Amino acid sequence: MERLSRTLQTTLFSLLGSCFTPVWAGAEHCSDVPVQVHSAHPVEMEDLCQGAASALRFLEAYGVKPIRIIDIDIVDSVSEHYGNKALGSYDVDKGRILLMSMQEMTDTRAVSTLYGQAFDRLHYRSVVAHEVAHALFHQNSPKARLTNAAQEYLAYVTQLAVLPAERRQLIIEHAGVSAWESGDSISEVYMAMAPEQFAVKSYLHFSGMTDPAAFVRVLLNVKWFYVYVP
Repeated sequence: MERLSRTLQTTLFSLLGSCFTPVWAGAEHCSDVPVQVHSAHPVEMEDLCQGAASALRFLEAYGVKPIRIIDIDIVDSVSEHYGNKALGSYDVDKGRILLMSMQEMTDTRAVSTLYGQAFDRLHYRSVVAHEVAHALFHQNSPKARLTNAAQEYLAYVTQLAVLPAERRQLIIEHAGVSAWESGDSISEVYMAMAPEQFAVKSYLHFSGMTDPAAFVRVLLNVKWFYVYVP
């Protein structure tokens, strides 16, 4: 894959402009997964690499694999997502993950709790996994730009799946919802209104299927703004 020099990368981002403030100066590489992290300051590479690796392991079982390097840009803030505070996001146009560092999240009090639990490194790694799932979705889906509900479903499933079972069970109990049922429409509207419940409903639905790999193939090829549950 052709690579731009760091100087040219910085110049291009300055010219294009964006909704976030880039702070990287170089790139560090994860040793065992195709992920490189761009940051101007020391970051938690172990958390970033382990979070990414957990997502890659989980999704590989369902045929979702990286076809090029995944870039993570450590930024000082991320724009709100559907009116909710965002800790990370996937920049579709640039094909890069934008993510705050754990220290930045803590120092700015961007988040103190997640899913009713104190935010810690396990949660941070799960956020990394969520964004890596978005990156892989875009690498594997020809309709990724049209299917936000589908990719959010898979990203939230990944985020919960990589957490320890005890932590995940507490999240499920806190949300107090059941799985998506046949005839339901998995939509961005519900996700925007109740992201925690959306995440749990999606995980329960996915983990309860007899052939989740087949449903992943459906998600990757959905052409609509919602996903119909068969």
